[in-house]
Amino acid sequence: MARWILALAEYDITCVTPKAIKSQALADLLAQFPSGEHEPAEVHLPGVVHVSTTTVETYWDLKFDGAFGAKKGGAGITLTSQGEKFHLSYKLDFECSNNEAKYEALILGLIVAQKKGLCKLKIWGYSKLVVKKTMGDFALKEPLFASYHTIVQKLLT
Repeated sequence: MARWILALAEYDITCVTPKAIKSQALADLLAQFPSGEHEPAEVHLPGVVHVSTTTVETYWDLKFDGAFGAKKGGAGITLTSQGEKFHLSYKLDFECSNNEAKYEALILGLIVAQKKGLCKLKIWGYSKLVVKKTMGDFALKEPLFASYHTIVQKLLT
């Protein structure tokens, strides 16, 4: 340890505490390194499986967030219900703004939920603008977002 201290003493090194990481850091990371096609691990769990004959349709939580960087974006989606979780990330291969990336994340989340046959959703978004526009609390002023709004409304029905 003493050798390292002496060897590094000639350099002016200072330690700095990192700044707080925004919640969008994960979406940025997923946008840079999207997950590719993968196969789930085949794991055999010993034990007895009990199957109930009555099925209760529960709500699924759909959480979405989008981010952009270096002219491209990414979308992160999580579907959760009673211990079941699906984490999905997508790389948006076109130039987009931050709000466009968030709309794309919402649309992709709704499409995934539809393909999985999930009807009851609680949707959680990290973009106040996208959530308020979707709920009709904010007026649509930008014509660019009108097409996104139309697609979201069609998927919600």
